[in-house]
Amino acid sequence: MSAYNTEKDSWALPHRLNVDVTRRENDLLPLIDKFGPRLCLCYQERNLMSIDYQHWFVKDKISNWTIEFAGGIGNNHVNIHCNPPGVHDLDMEFANTALVKQRMKNVCGTTNYSLALRNCEHVSRYIQAGVWVSFQTIPKSIIMKKFVRDLAEKTKLINTFPEELKPPNESFSPIFNGLSDFIYCGGPKDALTAKDQKAFNILVFGPTGAGKSTIINHLYNKFVCPISAGPQSETRRVHYTQGQYYFKNGEKKGKIGKGLKNVNIIDTIGLCDSMLTDEEVHMFINESLKINLMHIDKVLVVCFDRITPPHVESIQQFLKLLQFKKHKSNFVFVYSKCDGDSEEEREENLEKMVDMLDNDADEDDGEPDKITTALPPGSELTEEIEANLTNLKNIVLSQSSKRISVDKKFCKIM
Repeated sequence: MSAYNTEKDSWALPHRLNVDVTRRENDLLPLIDKFGPRLCLCYQERNLMSIDYQHWFVKDKISNWTIEFAGGIGNNHVNIHCNPPGVHDLDMEFANTALVKQRMKNVCGTTNYSLALRNCEHVSRYIQAGVWVSFQTIPKSIIMKKFVRDLAEKTKLINTFPEELKPPNESFSPIFNGLSDFIYCGGPKDALTAKDQKAFNILVFGPTGAGKSTIINHLYNKFVCPISAGPQSETRRVHYTQGQYYFKNGEKKGKIGKGLKNVNIIDTIGLCDSMLTDEEVHMFINESLKINLMHIDKVLVVCFDRITPPHVESIQQFLKLLQFKKHKSNFVFVYSKCDGDSEEEREENLEKMVDMLDNDADEDDGEPDKITTALPPGSELTEEIEANLTNLKNIVLSQSSKRISVDKKFCKIM
């Protein structure tokens, strides 16, 4: 039987891991303790069924202990071993926490391999971040170009959790079914690195409770960031997440160009948090952004309801630090939580917000974008909400003529 026919047969099976329990319990689980405190998410360039693809695995930082979904078509299983990995690329390092170890246990002994639905990248990113995603299987990717006609109704299972791994809560579950044009989330990152220079980097800030996490979740169409229901910020650190988006030629102009690109979204601690001073917030952000060099492509300034003088003062301080006067076209002012407001009220509140925050017209490199959002929790996908999401996505992912440069000297003043 050809490899392609074996792959097609895997689509007819239930979307499950089909763990070999005996092998898992007797041979694999005892080996999880061989991994040290730091792990590496790695990949190798390979070819299968005339498809150039990446084989992903997780290995110990110091030793050769490795966990991977491998073995060959028809014989793949999630195995733990200490064989030398050979030439490979490092994607990122991460801590071997109790949650990571539990996720290793969850997938040990998995046998139900599918390049489209349950592949090595799915397993590796699940171990690292708790998400079930393979960027090689999103729309326009090389794997999907090969399989899309034959997958038919099975496409709805792509990058969804197998039955055994479905989260008991809303973590990383989709917000709306039926949407296809969004940033495909790959999970959290510890920080941005030199590898992120070519990524599209988005920074989101604003007062606590303004709806920053809600907007980020809707850009991913997943519950990625916790949402605050009270006066204290749910985001107690600068929170990095990474995904991928297909930038279309002519629609997204500039250095980013056409094709699948990494997108990093940086969710900051809420300003004017009743439990944190602005100085503490600045310190958190300063410590998190201490890297040699990075660029920011878009800054979302999110506000809602009554914008108080302390809000204005704190936001304007951040606008100054982010070189707002020189890079206005890189900024988006978002007035959120407008559900229930008339169109007139939305526009009036948005203009008040802009007037309060953008009070300098002398040095003007373009104009900031402006948008209102109405994304009530638990709502169904209506035409109005879908139009709101499309408008938000188009504005946020549009390329400006210049990027905001951030280096160590800049970070020190934060």
